[in-house]
Amino acid sequence: MADAKGTSAHLIINPAAGSAATLTESLTRAARERRIVMRVLEPGEDARHAALEAAEDGVKSLTVAAGDGSLAAVAGVAVEHDLSLVVVPVGTLNHFARDLGLDLARPLAALDALASRHHERRVDVGRINGRPFINNVSLGLYAEMLADPGYRQDKLGVAQAKLQAAFSDPKLRGALRITPPDEAPLESIVAVVVSNNPYEFARWDRLGQRYSLDAGTLQVSVIDAGTLDELERLLAGTLVGAIEFRPPLRHWTSERLETGILGEVVRAGVDGEPIT
Repeated sequence: MADAKGTSAHLIINPAAGSAATLTESLTRAARERRIVMRVLEPGEDARHAALEAAEDGVKSLTVAAGDGSLAAVAGVAVEHDLSLVVVPVGTLNHFARDLGLDLARPLAALDALASRHHERRVDVGRINGRPFINNVSLGLYAEMLADPGYRQDKLGVAQAKLQAAFSDPKLRGALRITPPDEAPLESIVAVVVSNNPYEFARWDRLGQRYSLDAGTLQVSVIDAGTLDELERLLAGTLVGAIEFRPPLRHWTSERLETGILGEVVRAGVDGEPIT
């Protein structure tokens, strides 16, 4: 996003994100050259709090060099205070920056948006219980993986353990309840991904990317407990040469979704950050 509306800009850096630590010196130098006020977050410091302080100081633009979780928090402040937002792609995956079309190989080039007066691009920000998200919210099995203390160090190992547990013990399968538009409620949902605008699933070269960030819709993708049974039947059918398998994912779009487990707190992953 570009067009900073004014000369007052504030750069927030989260050195814990992706390549931010190695780029901090370069970011500092680039910010000074452009007369951008800069703040490097301390360990445990909240990006939203830093953005709110900057907004209260009267800045006209927020610039953030961080992962998508911190970026979403700053984006929420930008929305609340009608500020421009400049994204410096230094995260591990940079999903949002990638879908914006930013040059991931030249992250510092994003700062040029503050001076070049490029066309401003307006995009959607989703919300879960009032908390903003820019990419997606996951519930069920993937949220359980994110909440595991060992996930960051051994993603594949944790994922395998959680999936094996769900296969072997039906009690560990989620019981989320969702009602698709004009359909009966879906019970015993194992995994849900709610994305801010639809992801591409039809083309392999754009798998997991979004064509649009301003359609005003959520995409809901669900796997129910029956899919795990289908996967087991698929494995058994492969051995005997009799394969009959229904699509494992169901998708639909909507402006709003209500889901949960009645009377319980549910784990979720918001732009890759675990919450309850």
